[in-house]
Amino acid sequence: MPLSRLHGLTARTAANLWIVAFFAFSLWLRAGHPIQALGDAAYDDLLFVRLADFIGSGQWLGPYDHLTMAKGAAYSLFMAINQRTGIPLKLAEQLMYLVASATFVTSIRRVCPSNRASVAIFAVLALNPQPWTPDVGGRVVRENLYTSLSLLGLALAIRICVQRPGAAVTRELAASWPLLALLGLVGGLYWLTREEGSWLLPALALLALYWTAANAPRIRESRAQVTAAAAFLAVPLACFSLVVGTVDAVNLAHYGVFRNNDFRSADFQAAYGALSRISHDRWMRYVVFPRDARERAYAVSAAARELRPYFEGPGGEFWRQAGCGQTGITPCPEVLSGWFMWSLRGAVAAAGHYRTAVEAQRFHLQLAREVNDACDRAAIPCGPPRSTLVPPWHEGYLGDTLRASLAVFTTLMSVGYPSVYIPRSIGDPKNLALFARVTNGPLAPPEPGSWDNTPNHRIAKAIARLQRQLTRVALPASIVTWLALVVYSVARRRWHAAHVVCAALVAALSARVVLLGFLEATSIPSNNALYLSPVVPLALAFPFCVALLARSLWPAPSVAPNTNIRDVE
Repeated sequence: MPLSRLHGLTARTAANLWIVAFFAFSLWLRAGHPIQALGDAAYDDLLFVRLADFIGSGQWLGPYDHLTMAKGAAYSLFMAINQRTGIPLKLAEQLMYLVASATFVTSIRRVCPSNRASVAIFAVLALNPQPWTPDVGGRVVRENLYTSLSLLGLALAIRICVQRPGAAVTRELAASWPLLALLGLVGGLYWLTREEGSWLLPALALLALYWTAANAPRIRESRAQVTAAAAFLAVPLACFSLVVGTVDAVNLAHYGVFRNNDFRSADFQAAYGALSRISHDRWMRYVVFPRDARERAYAVSAAARELRPYFEGPGGEFWRQAGCGQTGITPCPEVLSGWFMWSLRGAVAAAGHYRTAVEAQRFHLQLAREVNDACDRAAIPCGPPRSTLVPPWHEGYLGDTLRASLAVFTTLMSVGYPSVYIPRSIGDPKNLALFARVTNGPLAPPEPGSWDNTPNHRIAKAIARLQRQLTRVALPASIVTWLALVVYSVARRRWHAAHVVCAALVAALSARVVLLGFLEATSIPSNNALYLSPVVPLALAFPFCVALLARSLWPAPSVAPNTNIRDVE
């Protein structure tokens, strides 16, 4: 039934009512899937819960150790704030995601007005199966906030940058500054949630370049327009810096270092880079610091010798088995690169240098200085200077990354192969009680329960199967269609702003897929639903955006003079 005939409502009102209905339906489905509490996940789920508990009790991130600033604070801060509301964490996460989805839909609607498409896009986003899977939505991990922030940030950028030029830039700035400020705030929280936030930058840069090019004639009109254009770009950057800088400043006050994440800190990257530049007798995939390189480090660095008991003892063995166990590599040669960063932090802590953040910083710099000095005077064989967590490049990595990226894209086509079921919560009862208190529950019981038999769980399983089958066909087909539309537009010299939206989505999808492909090929298993979850909403929405672009490029039929434009579907 046409939307405009629904009880005499306008098409826009009817569409909004359908969106509200899918909003509520999505929350109902989410309520059927409790938290799978992993009470022993000290480096992931349990860490976020403990940090949230510290924040909620007024201790910021708690006493300093090697895990305090190992991950961004945004998710734990979100959890601590939500605890005060009494709303179950998973419903709060879903609310955040649905708000981001609604923002995305309204942004697309401004570029391509279509009530039916708005409902369809929101429906497919609201029925994203990832929140129902135990490996993603079931866990207390930051990806459940990161996905919403990624989608919301991109939606705001589309809303701001892709619009019909017309008004003076000064007037546009006056109307858009609240959205610009919100974009900066969302970007700051996004940056404080995970470490690899740069994958979204190509899409944001593309949108910013489009806005600049579209407004170039007006910008050149006067100095006031130039100033307004500069402010247009500066407002979100300033708000981003305010959010990130505030967390940096709080960490400085509590721990003596101006940073928001140890893995981004110059001192830790310098130490990691110095150890990874030492030459190996034999190259081994995924291995950054093998035994022969360790022996060379011990010979030239007093700081490295302090780490020897851990690296060569039970600590190093734990991380060797953890990495090889998760990757399935046999025989298991060394600590693999995805786990070496944790092994290094554990070794520094075992040596007694994580009592304070300042002491850890000094030790990292001492270790880097001693190893780099030995490398520079050729006391040990080394590669070029490095100060990064990226593994040294190897000639086979390009081909491996391309193959791994194709495998990652195949997983994305199937929406991460969603498997909807409810596993047991596991771990120490005290930790499970902490999970229940901080998250507001409910937790999946430690023993088999009746959650799998609820109507919302059964419906979610059916929707997940359908989404997987549809996206497997729709995503690659829509990419091919978009490329054909680009060729068509160039040949016919027909242009529509929806091209920019589709290009931004492709840029975000491609950057994430290639990033995970590179990590899969060089460092850590990354071809999984958890790491793909931030781009699953984009993959679900992209086919509809391409369909809207195709419709926009098609010659429009004439509209009768008395037709209300709001009722055009």
